[in-house]
Amino acid sequence: MPSEAAAELPEGLEQYRQTDVFTEVSIPAGLRKDHCTKPGVWGLIQVAEGRLRYCVTDPRRVGAELILTPESRPGLVEPTILHHVVPLGPVRFHVQFYRQLSEAVPLCRFEELATRENRLRSGATAAEPQD
Repeated sequence: MPSEAAAELPEGLEQYRQTDVFTEVSIPAGLRKDHCTKPGVWGLIQVAEGRLRYCVTDPRRVGAELILTPESRPGLVEPTILHHVVPLGPVRFHVQFYRQLSEAVPLCRFEELATRENRLRSGATAAEPQD
């Protein structure tokens, strides 16, 4: 049974990429037909001028058709969910892509000590006169 689409980006995501600005003339053909993002990749369709129809066509979601404008909320693109866009006259928009924050792996105690020692050595070496 199809479910409702997500209403907003989940917490803990970071923007990692943004498309160029597209117009009704420059929209890539791939965006005009059903396509999806990779697993874990969310998108926000931001309209700067005009109107853009955003259609969610994935069978896993209740079908949705939204008209995006500069005044409306951005179009939310869920990972792996089929969708496409249709310009409704002159339009300018871009897409921002988000994914999980990259978390640094904590160092073990010995790695921390070695890192500290290497920093001290490099600082001492840099201060010594060169022959």
